[in-house]
Amino acid sequence: MSTIKISAPTVCPFCGSPIVKQIKDGAHLYCSNKNCKERLLQQLNYFVTKQCMNIDGLSEKTLRKLQDAGLVNYWYDLYSLTFDSCVNAGLGNKTALKLIDELQKSRTSVPAENVLMALGIPMIGKVAAQELLSEFGSIKEIENAVNNVQVDNSNIVSNGEAIIKVIGDAAAQSLISYFKENKEELQYVYTYLTYTSVASETVSASNKLEGLTILATGTLQNFTRDGIKESVIANGGKYASGVNGKLSFMIVGQAAGSSKIDKANKLGIKMISEEEYLNLIK
Repeated sequence: MSTIKISAPTVCPFCGSPIVKQIKDGAHLYCSNKNCKERLLQQLNYFVTKQCMNIDGLSEKTLRKLQDAGLVNYWYDLYSLTFDSCVNAGLGNKTALKLIDELQKSRTSVPAENVLMALGIPMIGKVAAQELLSEFGSIKEIENAVNNVQVDNSNIVSNGEAIIKVIGDAAAQSLISYFKENKEELQYVYTYLTYTSVASETVSASNKLEGLTILATGTLQNFTRDGIKESVIANGGKYASGVNGKLSFMIVGQAAGSSKIDKANKLGIKMISEEEYLNLIK
């Protein structure tokens, strides 16, 4: 059976700009044009999802209609929508009323960890957001910590230890770059959204992984990507955002990324199978 080598795309199919990796050793490719209409649309689509702001009734089709009408490009544009502007964009009266109601509810009913996730910062998912908020207490305090960090050409020079301790080097670099480059957007967070300051607590099923920091790579048979994070946390462990010297071990599944394995080997990090992990939490 012959195999066909598939080359990674080099230009955005929507705007023609170069495709880049936002994270040096990451797997995801992004359009480098921050004003690419499709890129902006997908950022909006992520912002409204259930795991983020949970805004019901804002499908990709509806978002595209609002974008085509010139009403939205960035998440904060959503909170300037009115009933009349939605109707003028082609939404029905009932749909427009429901949308405005859902937007108002999202301003006060969403926990801080969801808001932090919704900003779309690379490598800052639910676990990293919870850990940051548990450590610093609020998004504003995270910003204050970032403001104290000294950087040179996007590299952390000093005062980044507190953030690195919580989420690791790569995720810390991503967070700090975002916060320093998007100060105006952060002001919109404080203007439009009122949210719970402290991340929700996780109830542990056991303490079998207490004191251990764990990361998984590759495809696992018994867990989704979010499922393995939840399992580690539920058993008292800490789930890492990336490979770093503080890892207790790394769970290696099928088709695991070579960059993570190479880095783990260089750092002398123990690697175990999914079966070995399951035996640990029995």
